[in-house]
Amino acid sequence: MSLPAPNLDDLRFQSDLVDEARKRIVQYCPEWTDYNLSDPGVTLIELFAWMTEVMVYRLNRVPEKNYVKFLEVLGLQLRPASSARTELTFWLSVALPISEDNRQSVVVPQGLEVRSDTGAEAEVIFSTDRVLSINPPNLVQLHKEKEVNKNYLPRLGIEPFFPFDPFRPKQGDAFYLGFDPEKDLRGHILRLDFTTEPTEAVGIRREDPPWVWECSLGDGQWQAVTLSTSPNEKDTTGGLNNARGSLVLYLPLEFHSDQVHGREAFWLRCRLEQRSPAQGMYAESPRVLSITASTLGASVTATHAQVVRQESLGISSGDPGQEFTLQHAPILDLKDGEHLLVEEFRNGETVFIPWEYVANFSSSAQYDRAFTLDFASGKVKLGPSVRQSDGTVRQYGRIPEHGRQIYFRQYRYGGGAGGNLPANSLRTMTSSVAYVSRVTNLVRAAGGQDPETLDEAKLRAQRELQAQKRAVTTQDFEQFTQNFSRYVGRVHCLSTKSDHRDLGVVRLIVVPAVGDSLQVNDLSRLHLNEDFVASLIRYLDQYRLLTTHIRVCEPEYTGVQVKARIVADEYSSPETVLARVDRHLKNFLNPLPPFAQQEAEDHLLEKGWNGWPLGKTLFAAEIYALIQRVPGVKYVLDVEIASRPVDPRMESVVPPVQQPLLALDGKFLQVPEDALICSLDHQIEAVELSTLQGGHP
Repeated sequence: MSLPAPNLDDLRFQSDLVDEARKRIVQYCPEWTDYNLSDPGVTLIELFAWMTEVMVYRLNRVPEKNYVKFLEVLGLQLRPASSARTELTFWLSVALPISEDNRQSVVVPQGLEVRSDTGAEAEVIFSTDRVLSINPPNLVQLHKEKEVNKNYLPRLGIEPFFPFDPFRPKQGDAFYLGFDPEKDLRGHILRLDFTTEPTEAVGIRREDPPWVWECSLGDGQWQAVTLSTSPNEKDTTGGLNNARGSLVLYLPLEFHSDQVHGREAFWLRCRLEQRSPAQGMYAESPRVLSITASTLGASVTATHAQVVRQESLGISSGDPGQEFTLQHAPILDLKDGEHLLVEEFRNGETVFIPWEYVANFSSSAQYDRAFTLDFASGKVKLGPSVRQSDGTVRQYGRIPEHGRQIYFRQYRYGGGAGGNLPANSLRTMTSSVAYVSRVTNLVRAAGGQDPETLDEAKLRAQRELQAQKRAVTTQDFEQFTQNFSRYVGRVHCLSTKSDHRDLGVVRLIVVPAVGDSLQVNDLSRLHLNEDFVASLIRYLDQYRLLTTHIRVCEPEYTGVQVKARIVADEYSSPETVLARVDRHLKNFLNPLPPFAQQEAEDHLLEKGWNGWPLGKTLFAAEIYALIQRVPGVKYVLDVEIASRPVDPRMESVVPPVQQPLLALDGKFLQVPEDALICSLDHQIEAVELSTLQGGHP
């Protein structure tokens, strides 16, 4: 049982202060007979009562202030805002290679800033996370599935190349294009130009041939890549049956070189796969005469952040425990090259020496060049002097000499929910880059979270005190994962299975905090970035037991679509009611906690609802009950539920690669034990009651 906290503020303005003072007027001042509110004396009583109430209120804040100070003693800090991330796509003004003799690359520098173009007063700026080198592709391999030892590329122009079986093409036939592994093609926009012998009546639909293009991801894995349908980029090959044609592929950032049949390259393959009868099937193989490849642009990851370089913090006073404040906050996690620079005198000249960031000074010796940084406020602290129990003074960390200049070499600031922008919002570069004509974000920016509040920090402190800096139980692993980043929306630690191969393996299922994207049905943002997963595992390695291995993965997602017909109240706007039903369905069928203000007002979900429970079965009756409780809904006529598996990686492909919907045949939808439900695009229809009564449902 928790300890009862005394309420120091037990006096009320009217009953305990004003009324009690008026009762004592007869005793202390019997000549005073006018007790009306218009009397100046009563006004003075109310004034002093108000001042007393303010003093009592401030007194009652003392326990809260002490609690905060105790948290500071424990070293607890508010977690800063997390930054939204997206992919910026740069298009070139001229395709690469420029010519056969000019095979230069185009370089987009790290930290290039791109501004939002949404018309809002406060602009949002994203900066590139790494140097982007846009390279001309170098096609070096051309193989068939059944003739892996023969490279057909040198024979092009001498004899035609049959990409599939010459006489009887069938499902699974494929040909491979291999590009030089020394030229990085991750995220590139690749155009392939084909010259073929024109063929008629080959049994396929030229606008939609029965093939699938895939790229290598490494370790023998492949990912489907859909052909671009943008203007001037559409497939004009006619299934490799037109005399001349081209197609454009937006290669993913996960594109990696791999070994296929013993040859290392960036591999593309075209595989025959008839996904619908309307596509038809080849009666004979196309005949390719030449293949050329060129680059139209490339993509790179970007973060909602601005970069500040060489910011002066001031001059050292020579005292221990100095504090400086950066001009901007909150600060993002420091990367390599982001540190403090302190002026020192060495070998007869003045130089700037880098100082190392530490979480605290507990392990810092007297001459260690160390500093701490409060990421939320931007406050930089240098080592303090602390008096020990025996009366001696110990210095933690080095003290810069008096009069020395102090700089912060580079840091990034930004973050917050304001960076969660829709697609095609970032269009303006703050500086020009040679050969780059335009830029935009083809995918929605997601993952931005506002800084942690004091109430959230108080709840986190209780859980951290239970863990004691060691991850042993499932609750410990979940807590440390939540503490790692504001980007973590939900986490579940599954207990070890009975299978001996999983003994000692801790499986963490993580859902990113991308609620804004889910509200607009952008399911691709549920995908966990590989760099984020690697950073999380490194962080958890500090707290796990030596015999424990950590595996971080995504849950399986089941997308649910609801089709419903409703009758709205007579005095409600049908458009408003339909929008309200759609919003509440998305809050209910959601792997993340609801955040819409309408949900807080209507209270349709149970208290403490934290998103769809892992592995919980969905009953059709729950959908009926939820829609019926939505304000403005008079009747629920009928509800249809359909579902499909959701792969966030495939949802990011343009257009998305989606499996067909399966209608619910029964009263409930069974969900796997490690799966969560997410909303698809719901279809809600409002029907007039008069139409139903007229016999025309």
